Amino acid sequence: MRFNKGLIRTSYILKKNEYRKILMKNLGLTSNDANEFLEVQKKVLDIPHHRIIKNCLICQKYNIDVKSMEGLYFCIKMLDCTLEHRINVLKDIGVPVIKTSLIQNVLLHFRKKVSEFKKETNIPAEQDIIKNIFCHGVPDDISQLKLNDGLTVHQYYQACLFYCKTQMFNLPYLDDKALLNTRLRLTSISMIEETLKVLRLDLGYCEEMVKKNPSVIIASADNIRSLLNSFTDILGIPIITFLREYPNMLFEDATNIKLLLASFKQHKIPDEYVKNCTKIFHLGNDIFQERIEIIKRHPELNIWYKHPRILRIISRLKLTRCRMGYIDHMDSFKWARPQSYLCSKKDIEKSLQTGIVSSKFALKYILLKELGVNEVDLLTRHQHWKTVAFIDIVQMLQYLQKYFTIDEIRPNIHIILYKQSTVEKVLAELKRQYSQNTEYSFSNSQYLALCLYMLEKDNNFTGDGIWNNKQNENQQTLEKLNTIERLDDDINTMEDSNNNLSTKSNINHNDIDRKDIVCKNNIHNINC
Repeated sequence: MRFNKGLIRTSYILKKNEYRKILMKNLGLTSNDANEFLEVQKKVLDIPHHRIIKNCLICQKYNIDVKSMEGLYFCIKMLDCTLEHRINVLKDIGVPVIKTSLIQNVLLHFRKKVSEFKKETNIPAEQDIIKNIFCHGVPDDISQLKLNDGLTVHQYYQACLFYCKTQMFNLPYLDDKALLNTRLRLTSISMIEETLKVLRLDLGYCEEMVKKNPSVIIASADNIRSLLNSFTDILGIPIITFLREYPNMLFEDATNIKLLLASFKQHKIPDEYVKNCTKIFHLGNDIFQERIEIIKRHPELNIWYKHPRILRIISRLKLTRCRMGYIDHMDSFKWARPQSYLCSKKDIEKSLQTGIVSSKFALKYILLKELGVNEVDLLTRHQHWKTVAFIDIVQMLQYLQKYFTIDEIRPNIHIILYKQSTVEKVLAELKRQYSQNTEYSFSNSQYLALCLYMLEKDNNFTGDGIWNNKQNENQQTLEKLNTIERLDDDINTMEDSNNNLSTKSNINHNDIDRKDIVCKNNIHNINC
């Protein structure tokens, strides 16, 4: 335990030093300022490595005033796309000096009237904001919007945004909700204009593709160019085709993608698994490494380490932990499969009443992982296959492979459904009886078949032998208790009879027959 604490402490110090260097290099903070910031804002160390670098570079690019520690922390933890849109909205309006505190509270400031906002941000009162927004020339028909300084900043900018949708962006078919992206809250006119150029010219995005995935218009043009320049292909797919097929990747950091692809290769995660869960790229590589190590060390989750849904479990670890609470309440960890950790709240609540049982797909995964063969159809002929825990099956397979080959196990695959200790006991007894016997000579495969025979012969080969061991143990315990109770009753009866004879009889005890003495001595011994 002390060793683990030491490792955690060392990791914390290393990460803190690394983040301090990033802040000093990209934001120009002094060593003291960086240390003070990290001491006050301790949660900075929970932010993914690639995000803190990206957001620091964005602040550097737009010459953001980072004096406010609280504001700086807010900017660093934001998604880079959100941060860049907020900065560009303020630039579009004409704010001369953009501070992190202003970025943090921009939604509050946008509820104020334009005239009041100008005073707070040092925009000259006589300056017309419309000229800043349409820096390439104010359209002639803009007067129809009836813009004035009496409107709130949000109303003013939103009116311009809706005007641009048709007149500048050429997106008349696009729903207004796509522009008022709820995730960003604010979208920059200049950024959308630049992004649409890249999407149309470099990626060949057509009207239908934008309709299908309207969120692509808020991606950063610089980020898209970075992806195009950094890769020729991803997961074996040409980069342009890949970004068209997986539009959510337009928002991901190129450096982080490279690191994650290397990690997938390191952990031997097939490309197909990644294609089915591209959300995994939302995670920083450092966080991915931490989570996969947690799963590899977890007593219940580790058997699913190479399952096709492992990336979904990693990307939704908070949900997985929540579901584990339900599963623990049901005492069903041994039967839980990946879908159990990813299912909806409705399904998990249903499981509280019906319980969790095995599934063919999960069994197929275990057999392929441990044996390299798929015998699930044969295995599921056993009427009780759904009741056996996955962990018990894995442990049984690992035990059998120590002493038997795969070809010897396959014909007797049902043996993995039985309790390991019982199988060990029966096999040991069989080998004791027949290994030295010259009349019989069994192969390993025959020993397994004979073991199955012995396990089921008392149950008429119905399959009930998989839990008869526990029933037998309970029955033996019950019989033992009943025997003790009967013995106590017999002893009490004999003592009562002996007392009656002693008090009521006039027989001379010196003349007692020898057999009676022996009987009395035996009773005395039982009482002792």
